[in-house]
Amino acid sequence: MGSVPFTVYDFFAYLSSGAVLIITGDYVWHLGLLDSRKAGPVAIAALVILAYVIGHIVAQFSALLFEQVIVARYLRRPLDLLLREKARRRYLAFVFPNFHRPLPETTCQRIKEQAERRSCIAVGEGLFLHAYSLVTADERAQARLDTFRNQYGFARNMSFSLAVAAIAIAVAHFGGSREVRVRWCLLAAFGSLSLFYRYLKFFRQFSYELLIRYAELPTP
Repeated sequence: MGSVPFTVYDFFAYLSSGAVLIITGDYVWHLGLLDSRKAGPVAIAALVILAYVIGHIVAQFSALLFEQVIVARYLRRPLDLLLREKARRRYLAFVFPNFHRPLPETTCQRIKEQAERRSCIAVGEGLFLHAYSLVTADERAQARLDTFRNQYGFARNMSFSLAVAAIAIAVAHFGGSREVRVRWCLLAAFGSLSLFYRYLKFFRQFSYELLIRYAELPTP
């Protein structure tokens, strides 16, 4: 028999975020999709596939919103903050203190010296790609970085799904078209905010781990 086509990351990052939106839609519009009396094996399989597909759509839009807009334009990318290459916005640093905490100056200096020894003059994304190609030559380092990437991907997707769920429930409640409880909106909003902080934590940790390992590479 063939192996299971889903990885652990598929389940947590895609299926779970897709399931959140299916459950929300079922609750808001009273679709009856999750009625145990109607859900046979075929229906369950269809719901799993649908959740997986929706999870991929969520991943696309969450990456666009969180990474390309919120982080890149407002919070600054972790690499730039860790290496002190861009000034942080004080009010955002107050709200997200750990995300804006830079590396020690001595560590930043070791990273710059490592880049100079390897004739790398790139900064920002160029430095990231240079460091990544060297660090991931070690399979253990690659596995650890993949762990952080999976964790921030899961937190990002779930935060986005819960935010959409909170908005959908709020519209249904205050629009008066559906009988839904506002407490579920508040719980979804709280979960979205909490997981957004977790996303920032692991997103930063990915770059942090990469730079620390790059700084300690053997002298070429």
